[in-house]
Amino acid sequence: MLMKLITDKIALQHLLNAYLQETGEGLYIPSAKQTPSQQYKSKNAPLICIYLKALEAHIYAPLSYWSQVGRHRLADLPWVERDGKEISISATSLAANLLENLVHQPSKPSLDASSLLECWIQSRRALFQFLDFRQSDLDRITALKQNFIDSEQALVLGHSMHPSPKSRQGFVQQDWKVFSPETQSTFKMHFLYVHPDYIAHDNAHNIPVPVQFHHDLQPYFNDYHRAKIKEFPEYALLPLHPWQARYLKDKTWYQQLLHQHKLIDFGALGWEVKATTSVRTLYSEKAPWMFKTSMSVAVTNSVRVNLHKECHRGLLSYQLWNDDYLADFRKRHSRLQTLSDPAWIAISINGDVIDESICILRENPFRTQDDVTCIASLCQDHPMQEKNRFNEIFASISARTGQSETDIALNWFDQFLEITFLPLMELYHEFGMAFEAHQQNTLIELEEDWPKTVWFRDNQGFYYIRERADSILQRFPKLESDGQAVCPQVLVDERFRYYFIGNTLFGLINAIGASGAVSEHQLIEILQSYLLQAFQKYPDSPLLYTLLYEETFPYKGNLMTRLYELDELQAHISQQSIYVDLKNPLFVKQSELEAEHA
Repeated sequence: MLMKLITDKIALQHLLNAYLQETGEGLYIPSAKQTPSQQYKSKNAPLICIYLKALEAHIYAPLSYWSQVGRHRLADLPWVERDGKEISISATSLAANLLENLVHQPSKPSLDASSLLECWIQSRRALFQFLDFRQSDLDRITALKQNFIDSEQALVLGHSMHPSPKSRQGFVQQDWKVFSPETQSTFKMHFLYVHPDYIAHDNAHNIPVPVQFHHDLQPYFNDYHRAKIKEFPEYALLPLHPWQARYLKDKTWYQQLLHQHKLIDFGALGWEVKATTSVRTLYSEKAPWMFKTSMSVAVTNSVRVNLHKECHRGLLSYQLWNDDYLADFRKRHSRLQTLSDPAWIAISINGDVIDESICILRENPFRTQDDVTCIASLCQDHPMQEKNRFNEIFASISARTGQSETDIALNWFDQFLEITFLPLMELYHEFGMAFEAHQQNTLIELEEDWPKTVWFRDNQGFYYIRERADSILQRFPKLESDGQAVCPQVLVDERFRYYFIGNTLFGLINAIGASGAVSEHQLIEILQSYLLQAFQKYPDSPLLYTLLYEETFPYKGNLMTRLYELDELQAHISQQSIYVDLKNPLFVKQSELEAEHA
C-alpha cells in the first residue's frame, strides 16, 4: 500500500509539474492565505490550486518545495474539492480530469487526451513495478559514489518534467523486467550472420566493423557458430537488441533472406550487456563499444529507431572532434569531451539501409571505478525521502574539508559552468557547433565529489549552424548532405536554449536548491554572471540576448508534444516538438545587470 501511494504521488508530481509549466495555470496559495480546513489538510504547506473544468472542482496539491525554475516537490497526494467539500477520486481519475482541461475547450474540438492518459497509466504502472523491484536498495539511487552503469540504472523516476517518463509502448509481459535499466537485468545481444551483399557499415577507425566483430567475439563462439563461420567466412555479424530481433523476424525481407540462406540466426551471443537510461543503448564493462541499437518501441516521446543520416552524422562528428581544426580548442578545454558514435552496421537491401536494423557503435571509455553519472540521475530525488544525491555530495565534501555546504554548493555549480558554459559558447559562436545537451545526454565525472570532466553524447543532437559553420562545412561538407546536421541559427538557438539551459542547467539549479544548501536565486545569479561574461565577448549574439533580456523563455512542452502525438525522431526537425513561452527566470533589467557587473 505504501509503495502505491508513493507511486501515485510521484506520477502525479510529474504530470502536475508539466501541466503547471506548459499551461501557466495554477494558483499558488501560501499557508497564511489558506482556510483553516486547507491548512489542516496541507499541514501548513503551500498549495497549488488548479480548476478542473469537467468536474467544476479544484485540485489542491501541497508542496514541500517550490521552484523558480519549474520542478516542484509534492508534500503529499493532491485532493479535489467542489464547493468546499472533498471529492473521493482516484489518482487515475484525477489525471484524466486534469488532461481533460487541455481539450475541454471549443478551440480544440478534434483533440483527444486518451492516448496521453494511456501513456500516463502505463508509466505509472511501470514506476510502481520499478520501485517495488528496487525497494530493498532505494538508497542506492542517491548514493554518494556511482559508476557509469550504476547511475544509468539508478534513474528510476525518470524525466521530472515529463507527464509519462516511463511509458514504453511496445513492451509486453517480461519485457519490462528483462530489458529495463531500472531492473538492473543483464542479457546478451542477438546476432545475425549476414551475406556481405546485404550489409552496410562504416568505421572512422578504418577497421571494417565485421572484421572487428569477428575478432572481438572469438571467445564467445560455440561449435555451431564456428561451423557456420567456416562455411561462410565472408558473412558479417550484425548485433541487434533482442527485443528488436524478435520484432524483425516477421518482416518480409527477413524471411526472404533467411530462406535464401543469406541470413543465419546466431541467437544470443557475446557480452552480458545492460540497458542504459535510453533503454535501447546497451553497455558492458568488457565490450570495446556501447551499442546504440534500433528499437521499435515508443520510449517517452519517440520510437527509438536509428536513422541512416545519424550513422553518417556520428562518424563525421567523431572525425571533426578529433580533427586538427579543433586541436587548440580541445587542448584549452580538455575537461569538455564528446562521447562519440564513430561506427555503425546495418542490413542493406538494393542499396537501401533498413533503419530498423541499424546498430551504432559508441565509444566506451569508462572504467568500473570511475565516478561517472548522467545529470538526470544526479538530479533525481530519493523516492521516499526529501533529498537527492547533492545532499550526499555536499555533506561528504564538508566533512572532508570543513567548508560550509553553502559555499560548497555555490563553488560546485560554478565549477560545472566553468567546464561547460564558456567553452560551449565558444563552440557555438566561433565554430558554429551546438549540442542537444539535456540532462540524459550530459555525463559528468566527479573527482573527490567535485566536477572533473563533462561529456556530451548522442549524435542525434549534434548541430551545425548554417550561418556560423562555414569553416567546418568546407572541411566536412557531408555533414549537410549525408548527416543532415546543418540547421538555421534560429532553430539551433531554440534547441540549445532549452536543452542545455532550460533542461540541464535549470535541472541542476533545482536539484542543488532542493538540497537545502543554497537558494535557487543564488545559483541563478551565478549563471547570469556567466551569461553576461559571454555576452560581453559576443555582443551580437541573439541567443545570449534572449536569455538575458527577454522576459519569456521558449521551453519544450513534453505534455503538449505528447498530447499532439508528435514523434521527435521521425518528424521533420521543425515539427518534432511543441515549445511554450515561460517566464524567464534569468531575466533582469539590462541596466541593473550591467551596473552590477561593471
